[in-house]
Amino acid sequence: MHTENPIAYIKRIIGSAIAFAALSSTLALTAEPSGSPTQYVVLEGGGPDQGPGPDVKANFHSLAHRFEPMPSDSKRMVAYGVQQLRILSRSVPRVRRDVEQALDLAEQTGVPVFFHVDSCYGWGADDSLPPNEQPSIRFWAHAEMREWTEFPTDNSPPTQIPRAWLHWGPWCSPAPAVPAFGSPKFTAFAASQLDQAVLDPLAERLETWRSQNLEHLFAGINIAWEAHIPDWNDGGMRRLIQREKGSVKAGAPRSVQGIEMTPSLVGSQLGFASLHWRNWNETRLRTAAKNEGISRDAKFRQLCYEAIHDYMESLSKTCHDRGIKRDRIYTHIVALSTVQPASTLRPPIWTAVNAYSTPGFTMDNRGGARFDLNEILRQIRSARGEREVRFGMVESYFRLGNRIYVNNADQCQRELEAMFHSGATLQVFYGGFPLNVRTPKAALLAIEQWLDHR
Repeated sequence: MHTENPIAYIKRIIGSAIAFAALSSTLALTAEPSGSPTQYVVLEGGGPDQGPGPDVKANFHSLAHRFEPMPSDSKRMVAYGVQQLRILSRSVPRVRRDVEQALDLAEQTGVPVFFHVDSCYGWGADDSLPPNEQPSIRFWAHAEMREWTEFPTDNSPPTQIPRAWLHWGPWCSPAPAVPAFGSPKFTAFAASQLDQAVLDPLAERLETWRSQNLEHLFAGINIAWEAHIPDWNDGGMRRLIQREKGSVKAGAPRSVQGIEMTPSLVGSQLGFASLHWRNWNETRLRTAAKNEGISRDAKFRQLCYEAIHDYMESLSKTCHDRGIKRDRIYTHIVALSTVQPASTLRPPIWTAVNAYSTPGFTMDNRGGARFDLNEILRQIRSARGEREVRFGMVESYFRLGNRIYVNNADQCQRELEAMFHSGATLQVFYGGFPLNVRTPKAALLAIEQWLDHR
């Protein structure tokens, strides 16, 4: 088990940040493992305040009862997805207990496990916690880890620190600040939390599972959560805010229900802290834009995209360095940029592509996260320089809220087959529990039919 002090870990990582950035830009992409990959349908725990907890045991057992333990030699498997491992807002021991609980349950039930890490929001940062559950560093209170709406003036950082705000049906405000993905200190903190809380127990268990022919029990790890940098000047975001008639109030998490968005945030673009900690300022930004023949705002977005990409790449490499294969590590953005203009809210596909992981996306053509599959594949090929494309549909839905997406088992099975045929290695469906309540009967039957063809 790694016991390195988080501050020492951060200093060591920052010391090599420049060298790593130079290496990343020229790194040759490694080839995928040969042979057809195991395909996973993952049913993930749901509800933004659920996270790991007592329901996880019941969820694992309900999958084992419905689908039985997965044979180790099968190429088609059902897995349980542990939602929202809170590496940014909880202590290492707290998250580690959640990981070990899931690994134990995978062994006991024969149902593979998939881990979904919150490395992007810090969900639950406002919760009242005992000291032993609090993170070693509160990024939202750290001057070099949180986002701004402007560059510093006279080397003094901005005093306005915006809360995180998302529109997921209800308005959500998961933390008192937005992480600065471009900050080396924030990246090192997140990597330290991921390494010690998640990868230590996972790597140890994987070593045991490999010796016992149980490696199939690990379906993968999603190291992000719809990574983006907020832009409250975006037209769609402005319309959502205007619909609230001047008063945006949080519906989640429960700890901040009713809190109001600061009106001055409307029209703001975040990302300035990420650029500042990567040695950019307004003068350099405008000069670079002029030299490249593009607008100042286009250059700003390009630099934000690079910060998003490099952050996910750093966490992917952290997993890779602990012996996890590329086809079990997933990045995560929404693929909206394939049907709408890219923005910091809708990063381009290449931001999810790196040498250490498989690109993953939220994909929902029945709801708000619409996508063009052919465009996703084209852009992955372009970024990777490889003909064969593999990706993860790391978030989708059989139902969303009270809206049921699936009523026909045969059609649902065809959709599963088609997505895997297109290059998906897993398909994750959010909010599926309690299993017989939240997952439509037609979807359960479709999964059974899909498994019958293994």
